Amino acid sequence: MHIPRTGRLALALAAVTVVTVAGCSSDSDATVVDETTTEQTSAGVDLDSLDTGDYNTQPRDFVALGMAAEDFGPAVEGQRLAEFVVHPHTVDPALTVGGSTNGVFLGGTGNIFSGSENEILKELSIINAFTSFRSTDDDSREFGVSVWRFPTPEDAAGAAQALYEYKLGPADGPFSTGPETPTTLPELPDTLATTYSWPELATTSLSTLTTRGMFVVYTYSGDDSGGTEWITDTATRGVQQQIELLDRFPATPTDEIASLPIDLDKVMARAVGFVDSEYSRNSDMAVYGPDGWLHYDSAPADTEVVFEQTGTDRVAKVNSVVYRTAGPDEAEVLKDAFAAHTAETYPDLVEDPSLTQGLPNTTCWSGDVADGRAAACLMTYGRYVAELSGFRSIGNENPDSDTLRTVPQRVATQYVKFVRAEEMGLGEN
Repeated sequence: MHIPRTGRLALALAAVTVVTVAGCSSDSDATVVDETTTEQTSAGVDLDSLDTGDYNTQPRDFVALGMAAEDFGPAVEGQRLAEFVVHPHTVDPALTVGGSTNGVFLGGTGNIFSGSENEILKELSIINAFTSFRSTDDDSREFGVSVWRFPTPEDAAGAAQALYEYKLGPADGPFSTGPETPTTLPELPDTLATTYSWPELATTSLSTLTTRGMFVVYTYSGDDSGGTEWITDTATRGVQQQIELLDRFPATPTDEIASLPIDLDKVMARAVGFVDSEYSRNSDMAVYGPDGWLHYDSAPADTEVVFEQTGTDRVAKVNSVVYRTAGPDEAEVLKDAFAAHTAETYPDLVEDPSLTQGLPNTTCWSGDVADGRAAACLMTYGRYVAELSGFRSIGNENPDSDTLRTVPQRVATQYVKFVRAEEMGLGEN
C-alpha cells in the first residue's frame, strides 16, 4: 500500500535509512596527484591560507586511477537510469512540489510503501530503483513513478506478479486497512492495476505495475477529490511515457554493473567530498544529466528551461552540487537564476560575506528559517557553478548533524578543487 501524502512525510522523517557510500564517501583514502608547491595562488587568492578543515582539496581523476564502481555499481546504474525516468510535471504541469525523497534506492524503493513491499522486492533480488514523486501546490493530487531493475526479465515478471498478489491480499502496514481492488486500464492491457479509497482522507488512488524486460514500472496516482478520471488518465499517460523512455535507456548488462566508471565526465572530481564523520545516501555521491538532476530540483519546470538556456549538461553531487554549463557567461546566468530562486523561496536569508572567506565570484546567504538556521552559497568558476548549503536545526547539539558549521570550510574546499582541477586538466574531453 502506498502511503498517502498526509502520513508519508512524517514517516519518511522518522524512518530514513542512511547509507554510507562504500569506498566512495571520503576523499581522504585515494591516491592523488602530488602537491609540489606550498603556496599556490589563483586570482590573487592564497589557497594555502584558506580554512578547508579536514576536507581533501585535491581532485581525484577516478578514470586515471582505474577506479570502478564495484559494490557501488547498482547505485551508479540507478543514477544513469534517472535520466530516463518520467518527471511528474511532464505528465501534469501542476505536479512540481516535493522531490526531497526522490532518488536511487538499493534493496527496495525508498519510503513509498507502508507494508512489506520492499521486503518482498528484496527477496526477489531487486538490484536498484529510481523513485520520483511530486504533488500539486495544494497537495490535493499526487503522482509518482518508481522504476525497478532486476537481474533478468523473468525476475522482473515474477516481482510484478508477486506485488500485485500482495496488493490484493489483506494489507499489513500501519496505514493500511484492507485489500486493494483490481482494475484494468484499456490502453495498457499488459499493466496490472489496483485501486484503493481512503474514506478518512477522501482520497482515491490507482497503482500500476508494468513489466518491461528486466524492469518493472510502478506508478501511483492519488486524488483527494475522490474522483477517478484524473488518476486513470495520469497513470495511463505516465506509464506510456515511462515505457517510451525506458526503451531508450542503454542498460548495463547485469554482470558488468560493478565495472561502471564512477566519474566518466570528471565533474564529480570537482565537488567537495565527504569527511569520515559525514554520511550520505546513494543519491548523495553522483553524476547526473540535466534530466536526472531535475528529479531533485525544487522548481523542476523552471530549472529545466534555465538548463536549456545555459547548456547545462552535467550535474555532480558530493557534499556540494557542481553544474557544468556551456561556458563562463552561461555559468553566470545559471548562478543568477539560482540566486533569484533562493531569494524568492527564502526571503529571510540575507547576504553573509563571513561565509565566503573573501573568495571571488562567491555569494552566501544565511538566516533563520522555520526549523532552525540555514545558509546557501553559490560560486562560479569558468563554465562551472557550485551550490552549497548548510542547516542547523533548533536545539541541535550534535556537531555531526550540523552542516551549517562546515559551510565556510566547504566553500573554501570547493574553490581550491576548482583551481586544482583546472591545473590537472580534468574534464578536457
